[in-house]
Amino acid sequence: MSTPSASHKRGKAVRDGVLAAAVNELLNTGFDGVTIASVAEAAGVHVTSVYRRWRTKEQLITDALLNHIDPAIEIPDTGDLRRDLVELTSNLHESLSSPQSKAMLRLASMPLEIDRLEEARRRVLDARMDAMGVVLDRAVERGEIDAAVDRRLALEFLHAPIYTRVLLTRDQVDEAYIGGLVDLLLDGVRAH
Repeated sequence: MSTPSASHKRGKAVRDGVLAAAVNELLNTGFDGVTIASVAEAAGVHVTSVYRRWRTKEQLITDALLNHIDPAIEIPDTGDLRRDLVELTSNLHESLSSPQSKAMLRLASMPLEIDRLEEARRRVLDARMDAMGVVLDRAVERGEIDAAVDRRLALEFLHAPIYTRVLLTRDQVDEAYIGGLVDLLLDGVRAH
């Protein structure tokens, strides 16, 4: 007879295996190529085990990606706004460049109504807004920028070109490119 904890571990192992298989299937075949049956087969479980936990492919993929993505982004503290923004933007690019992040971004751009996906999008955006807020608050304290700087606009200004290159154009994002973006932003926000 199995104990509740042994049964729970078995359930967690099945869940973890299915989520890992879903990410692998997504990365190998793309969203359209993923099926509940292919994920179940890759995880070595019965299809009904998957349907018991996830009713749709979209729910399964969303949970799988959420399980593999950490929304946190390191907040730099170099003592200089430009260096902090370059490092923050580099950290963003690095976090977006993983196959899981790219898949999550593509899924988030699809016309799907998934509460957990919206929750994840909000959590990631909030974490990045918090990081930008800390960097800008420090710059205000040092007198580098005016306190009235619109944090969300500054964040969007730095993020949009990175997202565009990662998802659409696939153009290179290097140190010179990031530095140029940061310099454009700083031209608009520096204390005069």
